[in-house]
Amino acid sequence: MKNLLLILLFIPVIIYSQSQKLNGIDLNGPKGFVKTENLTWRKGNDLISVQSFEGKFTVKEYEEVCSEGSRTTEYLAMETQEISGTEYQICLQYGENGMLLAQVPIYRNGYTYIVTVGTYTLDYEESKRIEESMYQVFYMIGYMVTRVTLF
Repeated sequence: MKNLLLILLFIPVIIYSQSQKLNGIDLNGPKGFVKTENLTWRKGNDLISVQSFEGKFTVKEYEEVCSEGSRTTEYLAMETQEISGTEYQICLQYGENGMLLAQVPIYRNGYTYIVTVGTYTLDYEESKRIEESMYQVFYMIGYMVTRVTLF
């Protein structure tokens, strides 16, 4: 009976766990984000996704890929941002669907992790749209860089 109670106690933790391991790193989204798919978290119209591959991007290779945009996004800028004493190259793109997207490669233990975040710009008041959208994507990037590098 005691073992059954212990099992029942931990079922909600297992079912509602928002974290996921990738190459031994414990990843999750910031407070309020809900895991919706494999290595993907959402909060309203905000989105965080993580991918990884073995090897390392050079800064030049990353800048070339970023500046091409995609079928539905337009390249805006490449920003250098210092997070916890390390400089990261953050690619900014704007999607046809109104999403401001930011992407950053993070190298750790033989793998490159590509963190992609997005926020729907029309969720913000028009007079503050750019400022608040930029704040949100950099907040999500900062959170995920910390998760990938420290956990």
